[in-house]
Parts: sequence; C-alpha cells; structure tokens
Amino acid sequence: MTHDDSAGPPAEECLLCRPAEADGFFERRRVWEDEHWRLSVVLRGAVAGFAHLEPRRHIPYITDLAGPEAATLGPVLARATAAVREATGADKVYVYVFGDRVPHLHFNLAPSHPGGPLVGGAGQVRAGAPQLDRGVHEAAAASVRRVLGG
Repeated sequence: MTHDDSAGPPAEECLLCRPAEADGFFERRRVWEDEHWRLSVVLRGAVAGFAHLEPRRHIPYITDLAGPEAATLGPVLARATAAVREATGADKVYVYVFGDRVPHLHFNLAPSHPGGPLVGGAGQVRAGAPQLDRGVHEAAAASVRRVLGG
C-alpha cells in the first residue's frame, strides 16, 4: 500500500492507515474492501449499520483526493450507501465528511429511519448559530463558480 504523506500527519501516525488497530479502536468490523477502498461497520452506538468508507491509501482530507480514489469514488460510494440502505432497511443514508478528529479521509455512512435517532438538515448546525446574510451566501456561490471556471 502506498501512502501520500504530503498533507496531514505522516501515514505511520495515522490510525486509519493501521486498519486492524482502527477497527478495534472504533469497535467496527470490516465488511468489504477492494484495491482502493474499505468499508467497516461500527458495532456500537445508537445507529445500527453506521459505517466508515475510507481509502486504503493515506489521503488526509477530501481536498487531497486524487488518482484512482478520485476516479472510483462515485461508484464506490453509491455501492456502499446502497448496501447499507438495503441491509438496514433505511429510508436513506446520510453521508458525512469531517476531518477534525481523524485526518484520513473517511465518509461516515449513517442509515436513517423515520423517527430514528438521526436528525438531518438544520440539526447539523450548532444551536443558536446566527443566520448569515444572503450576500455572504451569494459571495460564496460566486467564488465557487469562479474557482471552477464558470
């Protein structure tokens, strides 16, 4: 397995680059992998079927995604979320990407059921956070368009 140490901590310091150790730490079971990706299901918590999809190669953040992982992400993510949805009987599967605690790209796949423990939408924002002015949102949208060459 090749590791990219250009961003974030070195791969040898990365828990997710040591999958057996990560499985024990997060109390999860690896259920699938291919040459670029692995999927593990967490065996504790309020959501049955909550899973982690992560690249085998050390890629710190989604902004570092490149190469075969970038080329295969769409089909792999679609396959993994469909499997989690079917296996758990969920209505939908939320996909979360954070990077504050574990600087190795991973997608949190959270199956959601009506009346279940997950709260989507505005529930993801800190209570009491002020609404931003529409102009701030418009500027952000224009900036993204500009960066993409649109």
